[in-house]
Amino acid sequence: MKLSRRHLLIAGGLGLAAYSYRRGIRLPTLHWDPALPARSIKLNESLKAELTDSICVSTINNVDFSFRAYAPEPSIVINSDSKQSIRISVNNIILDAQLIPSLANVVKEEAFKGTTRELTLELPANQSIELRWQLAEQTSYTFSAIGDTGGDNELKWCLQRASDLGARFLLHLGDFNYQEGDYARAIELFRDSPIPVYITIGNHDFHENGAIYGHFLNELGPLNNAFSIGKTRFINFDTAANILPFSAGHRGDLFDSLVPDNELFNDTVAFTHRPLHDPSGNTTHDIGSTGERDWIVDSLKKIEAKTLLSGHIHIYDRRKFNGIDNIIAGQGLGHQDLMVGKDHSHFAIGNVNHKGQVTFTKAALAMPMELHCHPRIQPVKESLLEGDGKMLIELVNKACKK
Repeated sequence: MKLSRRHLLIAGGLGLAAYSYRRGIRLPTLHWDPALPARSIKLNESLKAELTDSICVSTINNVDFSFRAYAPEPSIVINSDSKQSIRISVNNIILDAQLIPSLANVVKEEAFKGTTRELTLELPANQSIELRWQLAEQTSYTFSAIGDTGGDNELKWCLQRASDLGARFLLHLGDFNYQEGDYARAIELFRDSPIPVYITIGNHDFHENGAIYGHFLNELGPLNNAFSIGKTRFINFDTAANILPFSAGHRGDLFDSLVPDNELFNDTVAFTHRPLHDPSGNTTHDIGSTGERDWIVDSLKKIEAKTLLSGHIHIYDRRKFNGIDNIIAGQGLGHQDLMVGKDHSHFAIGNVNHKGQVTFTKAALAMPMELHCHPRIQPVKESLLEGDGKMLIELVNKACKK
């Protein structure tokens, strides 16, 4: 029997009702997977780049071609039909990563500018050249994680503070796009960050008067990916909007491709935007439906990921949820420093030992008072009208007059 449009609408409505019977449909609403960027890029008439799953094209104008790494050991393959000299830049490289070209004498110069490497290449004709950055064998190091920064001076502070705390890199837990201009500013700030930043997409980050997944994918990195440093594996997956079926699309493909491997990895850390639970008991700020949450928990357990880092809720919280250590670090705007006292906002800090095992602590965001001088602070100020809150407002107002 051929189904009419009416029958399909009724069936769809019943399906959505079944999906939301306990939690309700989240906003933003359900989405289809965005198309992934092409991995083979024609740079000019005689030059082509094969992008690996660790790098994307970016837009910097002071070189011929530019790219952004979204894994600690990125690589790119360049094919040239003719002998030529070009300049490229690769941003978001860990400071101690060493460039290893597949052919000697191709790299004439490698200039270090923060986390950006600017290369002058002399390419032979009709050869494929791989450029690969490799980390030294690791002992111990730290990394940091925080989300919900917006894309202005608060984000700039978070990047510098993470570096000052000795973090090797930052996991950004989503939501850098709260106000007009944030997207463009954030891209520049991530590019100029003193340490590399690996970014998971937040519910504010894929739309700006319309879906702009392409902007994120082309400038900042994938929505779902995995990378490793030594024996520590990191899993970045998308919870910015709900997905049906839960195991569908690129996110499902990522989890299907991952397996537990006790010989290769001693720890697996996952990071995403929305947490498994809302500690307040309000279910509007957790991961979504109970079905999606339970699928994610099961998927994390299958790959032996013990920890999930997330943002979305503007608090710091750590507790076990169905066997997963869920750390919420969504205090990138530092508002709770004003609401409950200075230095209440925190980064999550991952401490990796020489075996690749990770333990977590926290460190104060310590955001300067003058960084609260923006319109977004007004609702917070309006909630602080009495007692200590009034004193804090006076401090903010004083700082903003300077």
